[in-house]
This record gives sequence, C-alpha cells and structure tokens, in this order.
Amino acid sequence: MATLRNHTSAGGGSHSSNGLETQQDAGASLAIGYVREFRARAAAFQMQRSEESLVYVQRSVALLGTKVQPVHFAPSPGNLELARFYVDLHALMGALENEATEGDVLWACVGLVQHCSLNLEARQAIVESFCFVPLLGVLIRRTRRVERVHRLLVLLQDLTYGIHIAWEEPYLAALIEHLVGIVLGTSDGASASNGGGSVRDDDDDSHALLALSVLVNLCYKNFAVLFLFLRSVNISSFCRAIQTYGLLAYKMLIILSEDVYAFELQELFTFLGMSFAGIEDCLKHWNVAQLRHIVDFLLDSQSHAGLHRAMLSHSNFCADVEKLLDQIDSRSGMDDSQEETRKHQQICLGLVFRLISYILQLSEDGSSTISLDSITPRLYEMVSEWLSSDLCGVAAIELLWTLLRLGKRSAVAQLIARDPSHVVSLVASAERPDTKPAQVLATLRLLIVLLQEAKTEKLVLSKISESYFDKILAAPLALVPQYLSTQSLAQSEVEKACFCLLLLVNVAGIAKKAYLDKCCSLLGQPQLQYCLARGMVSKSEPLVAAVLQIAQFEDFPKAAVAKHVAAISSNPSGLMTQTSAVCGDQAEQWRNLSSILKGHRTFIDKDMSQRVNALLDNIGGILRRNELASAPVSQVIELYNHRIDSLNGAVLSLQQRLEQAGQQLVSGTQLAHVQSAELERFQSTNFELLISQERLQTQCKDLKQQTVELKSNMTNLLKQMSENSYHLQANERRLLVKNSEIADLKKDCDELRLNLSAKSEELTKLEAHNKENTSRIDKLKKSMVAYEQDMKEKLRTIEERERELAKTHKALEEQREACKKSEDLVSVLETQLQERKEQIEHLENEQKETEDLRKTIMSLMESKKPKRKA
Repeated sequence: MATLRNHTSAGGGSHSSNGLETQQDAGASLAIGYVREFRARAAAFQMQRSEESLVYVQRSVALLGTKVQPVHFAPSPGNLELARFYVDLHALMGALENEATEGDVLWACVGLVQHCSLNLEARQAIVESFCFVPLLGVLIRRTRRVERVHRLLVLLQDLTYGIHIAWEEPYLAALIEHLVGIVLGTSDGASASNGGGSVRDDDDDSHALLALSVLVNLCYKNFAVLFLFLRSVNISSFCRAIQTYGLLAYKMLIILSEDVYAFELQELFTFLGMSFAGIEDCLKHWNVAQLRHIVDFLLDSQSHAGLHRAMLSHSNFCADVEKLLDQIDSRSGMDDSQEETRKHQQICLGLVFRLISYILQLSEDGSSTISLDSITPRLYEMVSEWLSSDLCGVAAIELLWTLLRLGKRSAVAQLIARDPSHVVSLVASAERPDTKPAQVLATLRLLIVLLQEAKTEKLVLSKISESYFDKILAAPLALVPQYLSTQSLAQSEVEKACFCLLLLVNVAGIAKKAYLDKCCSLLGQPQLQYCLARGMVSKSEPLVAAVLQIAQFEDFPKAAVAKHVAAISSNPSGLMTQTSAVCGDQAEQWRNLSSILKGHRTFIDKDMSQRVNALLDNIGGILRRNELASAPVSQVIELYNHRIDSLNGAVLSLQQRLEQAGQQLVSGTQLAHVQSAELERFQSTNFELLISQERLQTQCKDLKQQTVELKSNMTNLLKQMSENSYHLQANERRLLVKNSEIADLKKDCDELRLNLSAKSEELTKLEAHNKENTSRIDKLKKSMVAYEQDMKEKLRTIEERERELAKTHKALEEQREACKKSEDLVSVLETQLQERKEQIEHLENEQKETEDLRKTIMSLMESKKPKRKA
C-alpha cells in the first residue's frame, strides 16, 4: 500500500536544512520590512486621512498579501512587530468601516486577514488575541454586495471553527440575528441579492449554507452563544427551515439536543455517512480547522444519546475508514514539499488516527457491529510510518495501542514481530531527554500491551535494560527527597513515572531474577512514591488505574504512598483540585439547568415578542385616532407608552454601553497581547544581557589568570634561554665530531647504493616471475571455481536424486504395505472361499441325501399305488 512519506531525506540533510533556514531567515526579514512599512503607512493615514495616504496603505496591504507567505504572520513569543501589526490592521479596518463600507482598501484588508489565517497559529491569534471576529460581524451586517457577503461568510466560517466564547459578547446578538436572517431569507442582504423576489437563487442558497455553518461553529461547545441563540430565535420555524440543508442541518439539530428535534436512526446514519464524506473532502486540501471540527463533533457523540446509539449500531465504519485511507493514499503523489503543508498534513493524520481509535473504543462498549479487522494490516502499515512524527506521532502510537487492545490483536502482534524496526526506534527515542513527554507516555503504554502478547514479549525484553528505566525516571529522581512538597514537577513527568513503574512491574513479573531487585529499589525511592501519590489523587482515570495496578505488586510501599497522599490532600495546592472539581460540578449543574429550561420551554419566543410589539402598535394607532371611549384610559395608555419609550431608551443606552464595553475589551485584549509581547521581548533581551555580562566577567577572570600565567612563563623562558646558551656551545663541539662521522657515512652510503642497484635488478626479475605465477594462480582459481560450480551442480543433482530416491523408497514402502494388505485380504478371502466351498459341499450332500430320500419316497409311493387291472 502506498502511504504518505516524510519528504525529508537522510542524505544531504544538513545541507538542505541550512539552505531552508537561510531561505526562511530571508523571508522573515522581508516580512518584517513589509510589516514596518504597513504600520508607517497606516499611522500616516490615521493622522492625515487623505486620498494619497490611503493609496499608499492599499499598496502596502497588497504587498503584504502577495509577497509575504502566511507562515511569517504567526506571532511568535516576543515578536513585537507582528503584535503591533495586528493591532494596527484592526484599527485601520475599524476606521475604514466607519467611513466607507464599500471601500476597496477595506476589502484589501479583509483579503489580508484571509491570507494570514492560512497559518494555524496566525488564525488562532486573529480570533483569540486580536478579536477580528466582532469586527467582521459588524462589517457583514453593513455589506450589501453579494460577492462581498459571500467572501465575509467564507472568512467567518474559517475563523469560527473551534472558536471558544465563554460569555455573551456584545456583537453576538446582532450577528446571530443577521445570520438567522440570511438562513431564513429575511435579512437585508438576502433581500438585496434576491432582488425583492420570492424565489431563492443559488447565491441565497450558498449564503444560507455559509451562514448556517457559522452559526454551527458559534454554538458548538459555547453554551453562552447557544443560550443567546435559543432566546432570540423561533426554534420551531428555524428547525423547519433548515431541514433541507443536509450535513449542516444535522449538526445544528444535534447541537440543539433531542428536546428540540427527535432524530430517526436512519437520519443519523445519513449524517454519519455525510460526515465521513466531509472528512474525505478535508483530506483533499489538508483543511485542519474543518477536519478538527468534524472529528471533535464525532468524538463528542456521547453527549447526544441518539447519535451515540447510531454510532454503536453503524455497520459501515470499515468501509468509511477504508475510503479515508484511499484518500490519504491518493495524496501521496501530490506536492506536499512545503513546511506548512507538511505540518497541516501531519495534524490531519493525527485527527484521523484519533477518530479511528474512538471507533475501535466503541466496540468496547458492547457494539458487535463495529469491526476493523479486515483493514487491520493496512491500518498498521500506515500508522507505522508516522510513529516518530512530532505532530501526529502520539495519535499514531495510541491508535496502534488501541489496535492491539481492541482490534485483531494476534494479527497486529504478528506484524510487529515480523518487522520490529518501528517499535525499536520508538523504544530508543523514549529514553532520550529531548523526546516529548506525551510521546514517551504513549510509548510506555504501548510497551505494556506488547509485553502481554507472546509474539512480542521477547522483543520488549530484549530492547530494554535497567538503565532504560533510570533515563526515563531522571526528572523525578533528581528531586531532593527532603523538599518534595516545595519542588515543582510537571504532571506529564508524573504520568511518565507512573507508567514507567507499571512497565517495570510487568517486566519484573516475567523476569524476576533480573528486575525484581531493581523494581524494589525504585519503589523504595521517596521521589517515586511521591509521584505515585500524585497519580493516585489525579483526575486522570488511566493514571489512577495504572497506580492501582502497581499497588498489586507484593513489595508496594503502601504506608509511604498513603503518607504522601495525605500530605497532598491537606496541602492548599491539593485543595485547588477539589475547587476545580466543585467548579466542574457547577458547570454540570449549569448544563442541567439548560436542559431543564429546554424541557419546560421557558425561553422567550421571538414570535411572542413580535406579537407584543404588534399589539403595542395597534394600541398606539387607536390612541392616535382618538377612538378611546374615555380620557383617563387614554392617559393611562399614553403614560404606558411613555414608560415603554423610556425603557426602550434605557435598553438602547445599555446596548450602547455594552458595545462600548466590548470595544474597550477588544482594545484591552489587544493591548494586553502587545504588552505581553513587549514583556517577553524585554525578558529575552534582559536574559541575553545577563548572559553577556556573565560571559564578559568570566572572560575578564580568564584574561587575568592568563596574564599571571604569561608572566610566570616569561621568567621560566628567560631561565631556559640562559641554560640553552651553555647547551648550544656544547652542541657546536658535538657538531664538528658529527661532521667527520657524516663523511664516513657518505662512503658507506655509496657502497649501499651499488648494492641497492644490484638488488633492484634482482627484484625486477622476481617481480616478472611473480606476475607469471600470479597469472597461473588466476587460471587455477578460475578452473577451481568452475570445478566448484560443477561440484555444486553435481551435488544439487545428487540431492535431487536422493530426494527422488527417498520418494521412490517411500512409494515402495507404501506399495509393500499395500501388497501386504492385499495378501492379507486374499488370505481372508481364500479362507472365506474355502468355508463357502465346504458349505456348498455340505449343501450338495444334503441335496443329494434329499434327492435320495425323495426318490425313496417316490418309489414307496409307487409301490403303494393299486395296480390297474388288465
């Protein structure tokens, strides 16, 4: 099966990475230059508000949208230029929105926001840190041109995937009302695009789908928005109106819960099929945001009873997952060489792996219709290619763990045993300190499952040692035992320690002689006992289960762990977990309150408010026509109308104050983000200055030490020079003696040269003879190789003849056995034949005797007959 591969090659990796870093640095420098130019142009426009400055702003925006890649718009920590860029862009769009809604510069800015949002980090900053969604929500309400409305809806759809809204922000009510109007065809934009007609065209349908998609994104996992939506919309008419919109309608109705719309099982099956089709479409373009939205929606199916029942009884998961694998395979031939595209690819694969793991977990809930056994080899082949990935490696390891635990276990274990290279590399990476804790944790859980399988047990035992556990447990073992409560240890390190100890306990259960002492010594460490205690009081169910499994070990330090658990529970930090649990209970009560309100239909219906407004208009008309019977009643009604007008004025003022507070909140959020970037930049600069100061101080100390050493070396050198002068004179005298010896040696050298020439001639003769011998040896080797080849063929022929002879012997033995059986059969048949002959003879004798008796009887009867008279 053709699977996606990482596009980085091993050979020439350093050269290509250096070239890529150089290219990225050049692109980042170019981006910073364009960003600074834009900020200067935007500031000039804010000061002058002239046509010339606006043209310069438009040119700068166009350059940012065409010359700078989206990856350079990701606001990294301490990047003050980009933080201020987003603030200035927001302020510029606000200024243009207030003056000229249809201006080309404003829509160039919208296009720039859309260009920046192609990067995931930049999209998150645009939504959460710099609050562009409220600005776009105001802009879409004031836009009338069809193509621009479509453009804004597409941008809002992309930005609101996975958005988190904790409270009813000021822009939400108007935005929800406008989006609902687009869906129902009652908004001003829809009326303008429709030309006042009653028939909806294709643009209206596309706008309605996009608006419904934005509503789904806003309401999904945002209780405040959902509550506002239910209070401001006629739910029954809205549900009737959206039932023709397919997948989006199903999502919206599922979000609104079963109290609003009761699904039939076949409708939910249709929704699941459409969801997998949407996942396929996301994989075609590596659309991370939409794919995460769909996958999270399916993973949260347990919150909707009907959808959960449908997933448990859905029988086409195997075919759906196989289509996803086919779609992933079809991407292998496309160009995914860019770093951003590879990042999106790995995130999408991680989401698909999470979904497949969840489908396998559904089979654990008692569903007999869910099985992926037929595609298990294909799943393993794809997962094994991504086990070491940075972005989807954890999801791939968890899927492999799920396949071993819930899938066709023996088949997966056999595939791992056949090619263990991927698992071996995982085991090796887990002990490295630079490996992410989540990947180490997933690897440890995988090794625990592999250790329980007979086909992979030896593999795990052969690849780990006692030092392996020491390297993984290095962080908790580095704590000081006397001050455990005052030292910080990340929760990820606690999870690593607990699962590492669980693996060690399982290994010690198999190889007691080699690992029992190691297991006992590590469990006796106070640092690890503290980790076990923190695991026991954590809110992670798998972690608590792991600690309970470790507690079944015969030498488990129960008293020490219990002491740490009591200390953690009595600690104020331990009370924080209880507080968080109380907050979780309050959130659960809030959700229950929502269901109660939905069940009793206590929401203010929009139809009711419209009816009240119509009644008030009717009474006002009666008052204006002076058709009331008595003046006091008219005065009461007038007073009542005056009271309503004052209340409406108060409501308007409150709405204005709320909008102003929202704007202040947006500006405050942006300012806080800019100030955090400034603080991070100042801290990094301060840290660099401290490092430079320390480096200069160490250099100064080194230079002082070198000066002292140089002075001592100078004195030593002067002493050595005086001593060397005496040695030099003695050496000169020795040199004269050596010169005379050299003359004698020259004579000896001439004689040796003559001998060398004679020996050289002899050597040439020997080399010629050696060449002849070498050629003969080569010929003998060739003939020897030919003889060996002939012998191999003869041996092969002999082996074949021996096999044939063995077969012949075997056949002969079979024939002999058959012959023996036949002879036995013949003897038995002859015996039977002899018995039959004896029976025949006996019967013939009896027959003869009977015949004789008959003849005797006949003769007697003839003799007794009366003779006839003559």
